[in-house]
Amino acid sequence: MTKPSPSCPPAPRSGHVHVPFARQRPYRSATAWLLILGALALLPPAVAAELHAERTAFAKVLAAQNAGQHTLAERLVATLEDYPLYPYYLYNNLKRRLHAFPFEEVRSFLDAHADSYLAARLREDWLAQLAYARRWAAYLEFYRPSSDLSLRCHQLTARLQLGLQDAVLADIRAVWLSGESLPQACDPAFEYLYASPLLDDELVWARIELAREAGNDKLAVYLGRRLTGPGYKALHTFWLQARDRPADALARRDLSDDARTRAILVYALSRLARSDLESAEAVWTALAARHEFSAREAGAATRAIAVAAAAGGHTRRLELLDRVTPAGVDATVERYRIREAVAAGAWPELVRWTAGEPVADEDPPRWRYWRARALTATGEAAAARALLSELAAERDYYGFIAADALGQEYAFGHRTVAPNAAESRAVAAIPGLRRAHEFYQLDRRVQAQREWQFELARLDRRQSEVAAYLAAQWGWTNQTITTLGRIRSYDDLELRFPVLHADIVQKEAARRDLAPAHVFAIIRSESAFVTDARSPAGALGLMQLMPATARETAKRIGLRLARIEQLYRPVENITLGAAYLEQMIARFGGNFVMAAAAYNAGPHRVRQWQRATCIAADVWIETIPFTETRRYVRRALFYSAVYEWRLGREITRLSSVMPPVPAARSTDVTDCGG
Repeated sequence: MTKPSPSCPPAPRSGHVHVPFARQRPYRSATAWLLILGALALLPPAVAAELHAERTAFAKVLAAQNAGQHTLAERLVATLEDYPLYPYYLYNNLKRRLHAFPFEEVRSFLDAHADSYLAARLREDWLAQLAYARRWAAYLEFYRPSSDLSLRCHQLTARLQLGLQDAVLADIRAVWLSGESLPQACDPAFEYLYASPLLDDELVWARIELAREAGNDKLAVYLGRRLTGPGYKALHTFWLQARDRPADALARRDLSDDARTRAILVYALSRLARSDLESAEAVWTALAARHEFSAREAGAATRAIAVAAAAGGHTRRLELLDRVTPAGVDATVERYRIREAVAAGAWPELVRWTAGEPVADEDPPRWRYWRARALTATGEAAAARALLSELAAERDYYGFIAADALGQEYAFGHRTVAPNAAESRAVAAIPGLRRAHEFYQLDRRVQAQREWQFELARLDRRQSEVAAYLAAQWGWTNQTITTLGRIRSYDDLELRFPVLHADIVQKEAARRDLAPAHVFAIIRSESAFVTDARSPAGALGLMQLMPATARETAKRIGLRLARIEQLYRPVENITLGAAYLEQMIARFGGNFVMAAAAYNAGPHRVRQWQRATCIAADVWIETIPFTETRRYVRRALFYSAVYEWRLGREITRLSSVMPPVPAARSTDVTDCGG
């Protein structure tokens, strides 16, 4: 066991680089200015009451506008000009009258609220109105560079209509050359391209290749109609054959040996490998003798065969993964090599495959940990220990189990991002964040999220950290977590791992004989503490319970669940979630690893994933077929250790809650000699 420090001192301020904060606009009223200070401390009761009254009044303004009661809205808003959301009244009032082309009002709004989310929205609305009315000169006046393809294409049309054709063809070509289908707004500009000499078979083929790479076969087929030369037409026909009848395409002997033909051959080979791996291998041997494949093309071919073998669980998948030439090794091959070598205990192969640097930098701790395990298994203990020692310095699932292997303490490395008063005032004064705060207080989360994300894209790293800290003060916990994750600011464990609903968690954990850290870990993994979270599959609340599971669990423990909406309440959700977690832990003989996997993917799948013999827990986790569940289990273990640190408890070693996973049809860890 490792004892945490009673408290973690803040990191020294000297590590921060202080920069001026942009876009500061002072409030015009004392109440509004105190709102900034209120982000860090409670407002005086009188001021808080006044602000609450303003929020209530403005909610009525928005309701009146939505109901079309504009005279009422104008009367209600008369005393709210200093309220942060007042620009929304102006925006709504202006948007409904854009058809009357109020040029000066639009200019004034865009100038007064430049660089804001609302200005960006109004500009888009206004440009759509101008394009609809074909007022092209005004369109170009108000247009700003945009990622919106419809707006970009309208701008190209405007230039053509006004005779501003300088460089327009090159700009049209840049938009047209895409692997995705493009909006109808682009059609007038594309017609100009189609009538020009710039559009030739080579350009059409370039877009066909982009469409194929994007998996947009429908677009590729459509574009084939624009090919005019017999050579390119024949090539397109060959690709269609490769797509629909890959074996026939690969059997042809009338093909030239050029890069485009070889690319289609590799494509056909990859399609054949998915359905008939042995035939694909034999065909590749014959093709390699007939064509001069480049190293990159040969790599793509060997990769296609190996990935098909690994994805299909072919008995020779390790051998075929080994045959992938260096040019064909990418993140997918690397991931399969580690997973399959770990599953088969092919440690010499894994040592060889991990001899260089990882191709993909998506999960370097994973790569280092399994190389160390492979080195240990092949007798290279010193090299393995050096890798584990390096890894144990990191705060990560793999870092923690590396520390276990070495008998070292976990490296939590907490470092607060808490801002000083000047930083807090500066960031809290950014108008977009003020508006996000007000929408959050009004429980209008969608609007709050839009304002927040718009501003966040414009903040530097330190400003984003301060914004995340302010969101935590507001109670917007999930926004704090996602904001810090977005900028990869991982060191403030107090912000990233909040201890909310602690009384309920502690009570239910004690009742179910669960570690509170395990319950917190599940909540953090499932919902990031969003009480009204709803997944695409229909899971609800903090612990993301499916309605059927919740009803069954409620019946089992004698809890009245009259309405499914009760799952949005922390008490009911945590009570049922803890009971279900207890059930999974009991079902799998006290094995938290298996219980966490079952919580995510269902107990029936966990049964399917058990092997014929016992297996080490880290190996079993690594070979879980579902990527989501694999990551979920690793997070649950890692988060549990962090939450024990947050709760000031003794840190339970991950190795102590990772007993071997028993053989199929068994839940007793003693079957593994434990």
